[in-house]
Amino acid sequence: MKVILITGVSSGFGRAMALALAAQGHRVYGVSRRIPEQALLDVLAGHFQLDLCKPNSAQEAVDGVLTRAGRLDVLINNAGAGIGGALEETDNEAMERLFQINYFAMTRLCRAALPAMRRQGSGMILNFSSLGGIAGLPYQGAYSASKFAVEGYTEALRSEVKPFGIHVCMVEPGDFATGFTGNRTMAASPDSPYQTFHASALRRIEQDEQGGSPPEVLAKKVLKIVSASKPRLRYTVGNPAECLLVKSRHILGDRLFLFLLGKYYGAN
Repeated sequence: MKVILITGVSSGFGRAMALALAAQGHRVYGVSRRIPEQALLDVLAGHFQLDLCKPNSAQEAVDGVLTRAGRLDVLINNAGAGIGGALEETDNEAMERLFQINYFAMTRLCRAALPAMRRQGSGMILNFSSLGGIAGLPYQGAYSASKFAVEGYTEALRSEVKPFGIHVCMVEPGDFATGFTGNRTMAASPDSPYQTFHASALRRIEQDEQGGSPPEVLAKKVLKIVSASKPRLRYTVGNPAECLLVKSRHILGDRLFLFLLGKYYGAN
């Protein structure tokens, strides 16, 4: 049994992971802005209703787990958000809000959890990146930028804390059928010069997301990662076509890869 803290637990990946990990006997705590459904609360060891964009919330969540359980074995940084639209039309304020959710909240939680894990001499941090953290997705550029930041942070952190017996890794999901599609905010105006291309890309994005696998598929993968004695740095999870395209980038070269990516999303 491990003591696990999951962010963004009220829906999507967070909910699916919480249910799957609790079913295996782990002691699971959750963080979300909304109070989850009663069925989920019944299996959680505890829930913290917090806005992770507020600076003190990360420490409050970790301290809450340590007070109740005495230790923290696994931190899963899952909470995230997205913006659709051209980068030219995405203002700094919107970009900063996105980075607060996708990046800075994650770094605060890592800093809050690491002292306890270091004292234990063990622990795991699992950060959620995305296939959009490997390739800059047209009309999801702000989201990709935030996930590129997650990639760099996670890779560096893995090396720094390895001597203390702490494993750091990340999941890079592709398109899944979660509430992410409906929660995405838009940065496009009706008279945008990008409107035609953006509309084409958005149709493809929503089609892929809504036709994707259920979040329980990814939850099963996380079960294996949490129990791994030597977890890898990256775990790419998605449909074979999108994973193959992203992983073949170095073989195709930037010119051909970006052409195929733009063609796929109707951005060319």
